[in-house]
Amino acid sequence: MSGRRAGIPVLLSKTETTIQTMQYLLLAIAAMSLIMLALKFFNVKKIYIPQAIMTNYAFALVIALLSGGRYLAAADAGGFGGNGWWYLALITGALYFGSMDLMAASTRRVGVSITTMASRTSVILPIVWAALFLGERITGWELLGTALVMLAFVFIIYRPHDKGTDTATGRNERLKTVLLPVGVFLSVGFIAVCMKTSQHLIKTEGCYETDYPVFEIMLFSAAFLGAVAYYAAKEGREAFRFRWKSIAGGLCLGTFNYFVTFGLMHGLKYFSSSTFYGIYNISVVLLTTLVGIAAFGEKLDGRKTVGMLFAVASIFVLGFLGGSL
Repeated sequence: MSGRRAGIPVLLSKTETTIQTMQYLLLAIAAMSLIMLALKFFNVKKIYIPQAIMTNYAFALVIALLSGGRYLAAADAGGFGGNGWWYLALITGALYFGSMDLMAASTRRVGVSITTMASRTSVILPIVWAALFLGERITGWELLGTALVMLAFVFIIYRPHDKGTDTATGRNERLKTVLLPVGVFLSVGFIAVCMKTSQHLIKTEGCYETDYPVFEIMLFSAAFLGAVAYYAAKEGREAFRFRWKSIAGGLCLGTFNYFVTFGLMHGLKYFSSSTFYGIYNISVVLLTTLVGIAAFGEKLDGRKTVGMLFAVASIFVLGFLGGSL
């Protein structure tokens, strides 16, 4: 009897941990899906993207300060520079802003489903990075998944040579339809690498309770300042002319952005990189593609459909079979 009683708290602890882990994963999936769909909605409703993106990071920073500002005030200024993750927070923030701008442009040009696919197949980068530099084991299934990711990406971004595109303008347009998804792939992939590395350093060398809120504040501060500087130089005063639709859109986007970061950083505490990113990415791809087709009338031709099938297969292999071979 005593043995059974002794085992009950352990069972409950495991159950609670599983539930908490799934909550982080589902939160990240829902928030990232909403970001991709919001960017498409912004294009449909002609919302001024620069102001929405600046507002987005300003609001995400406000949420971060409200939830964790006390840890920033209590941070040890003398030892702060010794934390291995602090510079990664700044780099990640800069990449956050850059990737958001690229995703907005790519969504406008090639659609939400292709942009989502390009961003989600970047799962390959954090998995390879974690295996090479963070001590995570890479399996045969993960190698297979990596090959499928590359195939998927080729099918997704490849655009056949159309008649009438031999002009300089036509070639330029074709190049943009390739370079934008490539830019999304690389920027989102590098964000995932920085996030995984930061999570690893905080978990092994610091304390989640005190370090993560400071990381979050630094990240959104860098993203906000980068966005303001870039759009001030690019758009001038026009970027700061009040538009209520852009402000409202930015507030929604900032909420989603905050919870994506929160879900990713906490979910990675419990999952391996391949499992977490696999489940996370396949869910975002399926949700946004289905909504893009149903709500925005987007269409997938045969080539892109094959690319989607490869992408789904690759993410399934990485997420569900990666640790079993």
